[in-house]
Amino acid sequence: MSIERINSDTLQKYYLCDSCHTRQFPFAQKDIHNLSNRNIINLKNEVKKNQNQSCFICGHIMSLTKYTELVINALRDYEFTNLVIGARIPTAIIEREDNMRAELKLKGGETLKANFTRDMNVAVSQQLKTKVNHKNPDVTVIIDLLLNMVEISSRSIFVYGRYIKNKRGIPQKQRKCQECKGKGCHECTLTGYTTLDSVEQRLTVPLLQLFNADRIKFSWVGSEDMNSLVLGKGRPFYAEILEPKIRKPKRIKSTLKKIINEIFICDLNLIVKRPRGDQHFTVIVRSSLKLNKQISKTNIITLQEMLKEASVQIMSSNKNITKTIYYLIVESVNRCNLQVILECDGGLSIRRFLTGENDEILPNLSKILKRKITLNKEKPFDILDVNFKS
Repeated sequence: MSIERINSDTLQKYYLCDSCHTRQFPFAQKDIHNLSNRNIINLKNEVKKNQNQSCFICGHIMSLTKYTELVINALRDYEFTNLVIGARIPTAIIEREDNMRAELKLKGGETLKANFTRDMNVAVSQQLKTKVNHKNPDVTVIIDLLLNMVEISSRSIFVYGRYIKNKRGIPQKQRKCQECKGKGCHECTLTGYTTLDSVEQRLTVPLLQLFNADRIKFSWVGSEDMNSLVLGKGRPFYAEILEPKIRKPKRIKSTLKKIINEIFICDLNLIVKRPRGDQHFTVIVRSSLKLNKQISKTNIITLQEMLKEASVQIMSSNKNITKTIYYLIVESVNRCNLQVILECDGGLSIRRFLTGENDEILPNLSKILKRKITLNKEKPFDILDVNFKS
């Protein structure tokens, strides 16, 4: 059947808008030179005449002005350099087009969704003078044609930072409520957490404001006791900023200067991607210990020699993990009280290594000294520095 006959049959039986009509004939462009000028004019006139009717397929949703304005208004608060637009098409529209194509034996035509999203991407990107990125866009826009709504998803941003904690009694992480498992209930006053005050919570507030974001997920480089201080260059952390509206914040320096109730952000940088989970780091700590019996100077010298580049085993039910103690220095001795500084691999429980609790780490300080060791509950150990190792 010729293209002019198919066009004519379609237009006589169905009222189609220009976009829905053209979409049915994927061969139209390559065959258009076979039509006479008169036939082309007649077809265009028939289509133009049908614009006064509601399009059988789309009901004139393919008139893009309305949706272009809807998308641009929805994006006003977002910062981005590229985007992609998708759509949810009502099932009734898809079925009408499928039924018409089956009846007229039309094959190979483009779908309304592909047609609509392509045209929308072109229209919006041209008006906003931005690029379309199908692989990794800054923002993804979904137009719901049934509800006449726009949903926007903003690609996550990753940051690297360090924090200093100069007050004891603040836990690192928020603890989920045991009653509701984080969903929110009467016991936790609908927050989902039993611990409202934490390093995590205090870092969250300024970072949410900085990026105008919805949520944050933290990845910590090690952890400390709630009664430990974090000093030196601070403890590193990574954060995934979810649904940010600001992608290039201009207030990073002022955020760094901000004191968040004894928690300082002392470094903050945007990074390209999510960090690897196997980064090797060491931690330097100072701890005050109490022994059940005094030790001699000879014991101290022997101890310090034994713990130079010493390997220890973390015993677990699944496997044994080897960690390194790089050095241990006894800073002071006062009868049964010791103050020590040590550097060890990250991931080693400082408390269990010092006290020998449950013999989970071998050798441990308690075994080496043959003494019972307890830590000061109010200040068990302080983090002096955390360093990455190449």
